[in-house]
Amino acid sequence: MKCLKIALLGLGVASLSACSQLHHVQLSDIDQTQGELTPVSIKVNEIGFDASETARIASDMASSEKDSENLQLVATVLALMNMGPSTGNPVYNDHYADQVMRQIDTQCPSHNLTGLTSVRESTSFGTVSGEVVRVDGYCIN
Repeated sequence: MKCLKIALLGLGVASLSACSQLHHVQLSDIDQTQGELTPVSIKVNEIGFDASETARIASDMASSEKDSENLQLVATVLALMNMGPSTGNPVYNDHYADQVMRQIDTQCPSHNLTGLTSVRESTSFGTVSGEVVRVDGYCIN
C-alpha cells in the first residue's frame, strides 16, 4: 500500500511539471528606408491534447489485463491516426492561428511589415499542452 501511495505521488509530481519546446523560428530583414517603424507583437494560443498518451497512461493504470490491452490498442490507433510531421499536440480549433492576420490588420493598418520574427512553440503539462504562435515585427507607417 505504501509503494502504491509513493507511485501515485511520483506520477502526480511528474504530471505537474511543465516542459517548453521551441518548434520553429523564422526571421526576416528590417527595412528602415520606407518610413517610421512601430513595433508590432502578436501572440495567439490554443490548448492541445495528446489522446494517445492519455490512453497509454490509462492502460498502465487499468485494473485488469483485458482493459489494459484494449486501452493499449486505442493508444496505438490514436497514434497511427496522427502520424506524420507535427509540431506540438493536436488542438481542438485548427484555425486558432488565423487570428494572427486579424491582429495584424488591427495593429498595422498600412499592411507594410518588416523585420518579422515568427515563433511556434508549445508548453507541455503531461498530456495537455499550450500551443503558441507568436509574431513580432515592425509596421512601416
